[in-house]
Amino acid sequence: IPTETPGVMGMEVLADTPVPTNAPMQQPQSAPAYAGSKYILVDISDQHMYVYEGDTLVYSFVASTGMNNATRVGTFAVQSKIPNAYGSTWDIWMPSWLGIYWSGGLENGIHALPILSNGGTLWAGFLGRPISYGCVVLGSYEAQVLYDWAEVGTPVEIRW
Repeated sequence: IPTETPGVMGMEVLADTPVPTNAPMQQPQSAPAYAGSKYILVDISDQHMYVYEGDTLVYSFVASTGMNNATRVGTFAVQSKIPNAYGSTWDIWMPSWLGIYWSGGLENGIHALPILSNGGTLWAGFLGRPISYGCVVLGSYEAQVLYDWAEVGTPVEIRW
C-alpha cells in the first residue's frame, strides 16, 4: 500500500520495494586464456629474469625485485602495457611498464630503472639486488626489449 513520506510532497514508499545494499563490487571477468607461447620467469633468489618463447630461452636479464620480500610470488600475467607510467606515490616515471598484479590500490609490474622528477635515474648501479618497493626492475634497454616482445596476457611466474 503506497504511503506518503512525511515532509516530502509527492514521494511515495511502496511495500516490498528492493532497497539497495552496500554489496561488494563484482570483480571483472577474467580475460580469455592466453593462447601464445611466450612466458616470463622471475627468479627472486638469483635476481634474474628468464624469457621464453616455447621451450627456447630468448632473453636472460639481470633484474631487481622488492626489498624485504615485497615482490609477491605466484603466477600472474601481463595485464597492462604503458610506454611510460607515472608513480605519483614516489614521484617517479617507470618506462616500459608491464603491469602484472594488484597490491592493494597499486599495480605492481615490470619496468625500467625509474626516472626521478629531476631527470636522474633511481637505483642506477644497483640492479641484481632487491631494491624496489615490489616491482621487478630491469635496465632501460632490457625493459624496452621486453616491453616490445611481451603481449597482454603473457604469463609471468615469480618464484624463489
